[in-house]
Amino acid sequence: MIKIMKIIRNSNRQERGMTLVELMFAAGILAFVLSMIFTSVISVGVNREIHTQRLQAESAVNEVLDQISRTDASQILSFQPDVVLLPGNSAVLQIEAVTADGLNISIPSADQVSLPNPVEIRVILSWQTDRGYTITKRASTYVSN
Repeated sequence: MIKIMKIIRNSNRQERGMTLVELMFAAGILAFVLSMIFTSVISVGVNREIHTQRLQAESAVNEVLDQISRTDASQILSFQPDVVLLPGNSAVLQIEAVTADGLNISIPSADQVSLPNPVEIRVILSWQTDRGYTITKRASTYVSN
């Protein structure tokens, strides 16, 4: 009976806690899982920021194209866009007309060039995000006399 009591006591002592190896293994797994969660949260935030700026850029480009389509064809070369909101830092908006020869003319232009009918108008918006990514949005439309 005494031997059985000693065996029961010894087995209870061995199962009282966890070993250091088991704790280190559990901490390693926890650190791995937390790093994956943290990385995905950061990634979602960056993607949301870029997506928001792309939507702003698309809106600005579409607004310029809409203004161009409402402009008289004889006034295309002197067109000045009225855009209030541009995305990101140091945004650059370029507007070009394509001549019959295939040459690009920046708008507004002081040159009097014969434009084809219909004329292709290209709008290019480039900007830099807060994180340093350079993004470009392009669109074009045709305007006829």
